[in-house]
Amino acid sequence: MDDKSLKSEIADSWNAEADYYDSHVSHGIQTGEEKKLWIEAFEAVLPAGNGPLDILDVGCGTGAMGLILSGMGHNVTGIDLSEGMMNIGRRKAKDTGLSMVFQSGDAENPPFEDGTFDCVINRHLLWTLPNPDAALGNWCRVLKAGGKVLVIDGLWDDGKLSTKTKRKISRTIAKIVEKHPHESRYGEDLSSSLPNLGGVPEEKAKEYFSKAGLAEISVKSLAHIRENQKKRLNWYEKLNASWSYYLVSGVKRG
Repeated sequence: MDDKSLKSEIADSWNAEADYYDSHVSHGIQTGEEKKLWIEAFEAVLPAGNGPLDILDVGCGTGAMGLILSGMGHNVTGIDLSEGMMNIGRRKAKDTGLSMVFQSGDAENPPFEDGTFDCVINRHLLWTLPNPDAALGNWCRVLKAGGKVLVIDGLWDDGKLSTKTKRKISRTIAKIVEKHPHESRYGEDLSSSLPNLGGVPEEKAKEYFSKAGLAEISVKSLAHIRENQKKRLNWYEKLNASWSYYLVSGVKRG
C-alpha cells in the first residue's frame, strides 16, 4: 500500500470507533483519581518554564491527554487524521471550557514550522505509525531547542503463545457480551505495514529517540496508572491486562 492509502485506512478505522472510544478503560479518562495520576506524571517530565508551554499532541484522538494538559494551563494543539475522533475532543473541550485546538494533520509529519513547540506528546500512537523513525525526526523538527518529546506507549503482545491465547479468549468474550468491543479494524495489508503492531518495547522506543538525536532519554514506568485502570476492567479484559506501560522522554539539543 502507498502512504496515502495507509493513512486513509487508519483514519477510517478510528472514525468508525470515535463515538465509543472513550468508553473503554485506558482510552478515555474515566475518574478523577486517574486524571490526578496523569497530572502528576506530566508534572514530573514536562520542560521547566515560568509560564504556559506550547504543546503539540500528535495523534490526539479525542484529546484525552491534550485536554488534561490544557487544564493544567498549557497551550495545546492537537492533530489527527480522524475527524471523527477530533469531533469528540472538540465537544469535550467546549463542554469543559478548555482552549485545546484540534486540527487535521498527519502525526508523522506535523504541518508546522521548525521550532514551534516546547513539547510534543502522544499516547498510544507509536504502535500505529508506518514510519516511526521519520515521525520522531519530524517531532524533533517542530520542537524548540531544549524542548521535549514525550511518548506514552506499551507492549501488549509479546508474541508468546500464552499471550496470544489470552488475547484471543478476551476478545472473543468481548464480541459476545459488548455492544461495541474494541478491536483493530486494520486490514492485512495495513497491519503488515506497521512495524509495532503489538506495541513497542521500552528498548525499542529508546532506540527511536536515540536515532532522532534526542538527549537525556529517560523511561518512567506507568504501571501505577495501569493498575488504577485495571480496577475498572471487566473480568475477561483482565486476562491480558498486565503489560508493560511507560512514558519515554527526550530533550532536543540546543
